[in-house]
Amino acid sequence: MKIFKEVDDGLSIVKACKIFNISRNTIYRWKHLKRETGDIKAKPYGTAKVIMQK
Repeated sequence: MKIFKEVDDGLSIVKACKIFNISRNTIYRWKHLKRETGDIKAKPYGTAKVIMQK
C-alpha cells in the first residue's frame, strides 16, 4: 500500500494519517495484520454449511 511506502521512506505515522485521512488505529491494525498474515487483504467472509436432510 502507498501509505506503508511513505512511512517506510521516513514519513511519520501521524503525518501519513493526516495526508491519507485515516486514523492511527487503522494504520496500526493494518501493520499488525500484515505482520501476522503477510498481507492486508480483508478476511474472507465464510458461509455456514447447511446440511439438508432427505
